[in-house]
Amino acid sequence: MNINVEQQGDISILHCGGSLDADSVNVFKKVAYDLVDKGLVRIVVDCANVTFMDSMGLGVLISLLRRARSRNGDVKMASLTDDVRTIFEITRLHRLFDVCADPQTACRQFTKNK
Repeated sequence: MNINVEQQGDISILHCGGSLDADSVNVFKKVAYDLVDKGLVRIVVDCANVTFMDSMGLGVLISLLRRARSRNGDVKMASLTDDVRTIFEITRLHRLFDVCADPQTACRQFTKNK
């Protein structure tokens, strides 16, 4: 998994590529949790280039969401591929996370809810 972090004000966009699975979950966790630990709790996870996600990947996203919300932040998902969207719908995570068409829409959701 590769992750590029982009800051737009106090919103962190994680542009992710590859698989978010048991092999890569620790890389994602380190990057994402470091942001929360620094007080950057408004996070967009851009999944446009995520090719695969397993239960470990889903688990780390849920954990990140709980961490962010416990500090009055939130995590929004953006640009889900068809396969990842299907996983979110089967597991009903699309009801837990705000799922947006793209990172820009997700950022606008944050500013709208400010």
